[in-house]
Amino acid sequence: MTPDQIREQYARQLEKIRNRQDLTPQAKQVAMARAHQTASERINAALQADRDAYETRRTQLEKRLFGQREMSGTDALSARDARERASQYTHPDEALAAYKRAERDGDRDMMRALGNWAADQAAMPVLGEAWRPLLEQHAASTPGYAQNLEELRSLREPGGYNDATYATPAVPSELGRMGPGQVTALANSELTVYGNDGPEAA
Repeated sequence: MTPDQIREQYARQLEKIRNRQDLTPQAKQVAMARAHQTASERINAALQADRDAYETRRTQLEKRLFGQREMSGTDALSARDARERASQYTHPDEALAAYKRAERDGDRDMMRALGNWAADQAAMPVLGEAWRPLLEQHAASTPGYAQNLEELRSLREPGGYNDATYATPAVPSELGRMGPGQVTALANSELTVYGNDGPEAA
């Protein structure tokens, strides 16, 4: 169930509670507090599930793009040496020329190292733009790289800045100016809400 669906269900529950004639004002408040608590918990659970999925996907993409393959012996030394040499390039044009040489020579370790180095530099505001050509060259030379990089860039962490998707439902007006702690305390009170709609409403 999506956060929007949870909020819609919550709104229907509140309306049902408001329309019940067999409940005292206190019982209605308790039922509303419980409905609010349940909706909030469900939205928080949805947020956590979406964050877990986001982290899993981001890790997968970063490993595909930047992770080092399993290596030992001379292969590991070669890859480490390539990373160290790639990090010495401070000018994107020189790095691009080095990449083209590595590509011509079939030096995959150096190509990967320079591609990863360019990706790190390209992430910087303003100055990173100059590294785009090298990154695009690496993407063109590496099957699947461009698609994975584009997906990684498009990922947005759920519940981040300006993301109102997981906003906590509004506290019913019947609960006045109660804060979250007061609403929780009311929801956890021992009062039993009777009636056919009791279990669903409360």
